[in-house]
Amino acid sequence: MGLLRRSGPKLPPLVPVPPIAELPPAKLQASARYLGTVDEAGERVVGQSLAAKSSTRLSLSAEALDVIRIAGSFRIPVPALRGARRGERFGGKPVRDLLLVRWTHDGRDWETGFRMEAARSVRDVAKAPLGSGTAAVRPEVDVWVRTISKLARTHSHHESRTEGNA
Repeated sequence: MGLLRRSGPKLPPLVPVPPIAELPPAKLQASARYLGTVDEAGERVVGQSLAAKSSTRLSLSAEALDVIRIAGSFRIPVPALRGARRGERFGGKPVRDLLLVRWTHDGRDWETGFRMEAARSVRDVAKAPLGSGTAAVRPEVDVWVRTISKLARTHSHHESRTEGNA
């Protein structure tokens, strides 16, 4: 039925990721699986390659969450972030280590799902509990949730104070 689906409103271009050499210093970085983006009604967002599941590198800085992927990289600027949460299901399917990022683009509220991958660096393995092997190295989804939510709150609070002084 996908071929007969009516096309919805055309999506405005997403914010592009700057060249890798020009990315701002990252607060957090991780490998993840991009699962998709849904709108406030829970409908999958199609267009701008947002429907394509793919391997992803996430880089969170004071400027933006950069979603770097072969299927189409995009940037979520900090002013567009609305928060994040840990989830258990995306698209009706159970997902382990699910990070859900809420954001807005062109006046629309969206939520994007990422299945976070376990860290694979020597340093991360060294931080794992003794005797646990590498299998115990779990993605730090809660750290991502707290950091993204704090950035969103701080920016929102800063905006409201700036508007109040105008």
